[in-house]
Amino acid sequence: MSQLIQVEIAGNSSPAPNIYVLELFAPTLAANAKPGQFLHIRCAEGTDPLLRRPVSIHAVNRGTGSVRIMFQVVGQGTEMLARRQDGLLDVIGPLGRGFTWGQGHPSHTNTGSAAVDGSTTNPGGIIVVGGGIGAAPLFFLLQELAVTSAAPRVKVLLGARSADQLLTVELAATLGFKVQIATDDGSAGFHGLVTDLLAEELRQKTAHVYACGPAPMLKAVCTLLGQAKVPGEVSLEERMACGVGACLSCVCRVREPGGEENYQRACVDGPVFSAAEVVW
Repeated sequence: MSQLIQVEIAGNSSPAPNIYVLELFAPTLAANAKPGQFLHIRCAEGTDPLLRRPVSIHAVNRGTGSVRIMFQVVGQGTEMLARRQDGLLDVIGPLGRGFTWGQGHPSHTNTGSAAVDGSTTNPGGIIVVGGGIGAAPLFFLLQELAVTSAAPRVKVLLGARSADQLLTVELAATLGFKVQIATDDGSAGFHGLVTDLLAEELRQKTAHVYACGPAPMLKAVCTLLGQAKVPGEVSLEERMACGVGACLSCVCRVREPGGEENYQRACVDGPVFSAAEVVW
C-alpha cells in the first residue's frame, strides 16, 4: 500500500561518478516495498522544480527499517537530491508493479517461468541483467532471491560503458552471486555489450530473465528472449509527472495476449512488464 510520508535521510554516498545513494529511515516503506517498485520524491521545499522525481528502490533492510535509493544526476531535481545529507524527504510510495515471482505480469500469460521459492515448471537458471543505472533496482531483487532456494540457479550479468560506471558488482557478490560483467570499452570484464553475455547464457536452459537498463538494451533483451522462447520481465524507464496514473505522461505501447496493441501507464501498470508484451 502506497502512502504520502516524510522519511528521514540517514546517509548519502557516491559509489560512482555522478551516481548517488541516499539511505532513508522508513520502516513503513521497508515493510511494504517490493523489488521493481519506486518512490515519487519531492526534491525542493518550494515549487521549483514543481514535479516530483521517480526513483527506484535500490535496497531494503526490513529489520532496521532502512530503504536505499540509487540515482544518477541528470537535472535540477536529482542534483538537489544529491546535495541532501540529512533532514526529511517528502515521499509517495511504494508505487508501481514490481517484478513477479514466476507468475508472469498480470496482463501476460506465463509460460514456465521460475518462482522465487524455487518451484518451477522449467528447472533452468534465472538470469538478472542490468545495464548502467538499471542495476539499481535489480539489487533489491537479488536481495529477495538470495534468501530463497532459487539462489543457486541465479546468474547476474551487469554492463556499463566503462569500468568506473559499473554498479552493484561488489554488492551482488556479497550476496553470494557470481557476477559476469561487460563494458563497451573493454576496461573491465567482457569487451562488448551485456546483451552479448545474455545471448551466450540463453544457449543453456533458462527459466526466466529479469532486466533493467537503457531502452536499446531492453529492446535487445526482448528480442533475444523472443528468439529463445524464454519468458522474462523488463523494467521500463519512462518520464513521469504524477506517478499515480492520472496524467498519462508515461504511457508505453504493449501487446495484449490476443495480439491487439494498447497503451499502458508505466507508473501503475508497470514499470515492470513482461518482455513479450512490450512493443518497441
